[in-house]
Amino acid sequence: MMIDVFLIALLLSTLTGNIKNVLKYNYRGLYLFAIPFVLQLLPWKEILVPVSFAMLLLFFIWNRDIPGFKLMAAGAILNGFTMSVNGGKMPVWEPTLKLLNLDLDFKHIAFTEFSWKTLLADYIPVYLPWGRKFVISVGDILVFIGVFIFFVLKPRFQTQPSRAPHES
Repeated sequence: MMIDVFLIALLLSTLTGNIKNVLKYNYRGLYLFAIPFVLQLLPWKEILVPVSFAMLLLFFIWNRDIPGFKLMAAGAILNGFTMSVNGGKMPVWEPTLKLLNLDLDFKHIAFTEFSWKTLLADYIPVYLPWGRKFVISVGDILVFIGVFIFFVLKPRFQTQPSRAPHES
């Protein structure tokens, strides 16, 4: 679903003219944003998925002054914590999986009873208008809101149009 959120935010940013502002920020550790996605495609996922989460979190923390990044970091922390107390996998509520007719992938594990370890798990069903279905967590929602804030809101450094003084 992250791809869907990213593309929608990118489209809205382009339509509102805010896309050019995304390039104006001074990003710290920009390489830390791309590498984690590549790492998750490689074998040795038990090791590389936590490493990729740590790299993304570091990128968000280093750039916390950029609008939306604090929420993205908070969401990543919630998801990372949930995965770390569940053997490196994100728990997904099995009834929601069945409701949406979805299968588990390598990053997820099903659960049927709530506990402190599954409180922040994936249990929220999402149906997108174009037919895609997902189960998301509270951490995912924070990340998605952060992405929208980053792409759609005008940055602080943007200058306001100057006003000409009234002539008397």
